[in-house]
Amino acid sequence: MSERNETETNNKPKTDAPILQLNRLNYVKVGGKILDSTNAKLTHYVAYASERLNTEVTVGDCLDHGLRLLYDRDAGFKEYLKMNQIRL
Repeated sequence: MSERNETETNNKPKTDAPILQLNRLNYVKVGGKILDSTNAKLTHYVAYASERLNTEVTVGDCLDHGLRLLYDRDAGFKEYLKMNQIRL
């Protein structure tokens, strides 16, 4: 069955699935501050993604995925890495 048909059968729109992709490997602990409004959305996103993916999703999972998206989509950062011969 196609993805569209499955979506129609489940009565859930395609946009109901989180874009989060879990890839748990080796982690390091980082510290930082975020706005309270960002934290509120993050808390709700963790609950949403956990429910939809049927697995425990953590704040760290969301931060990791969000940063990877940022790095992948920032052309200036890619150029910076290239010009400084930084391979990650």
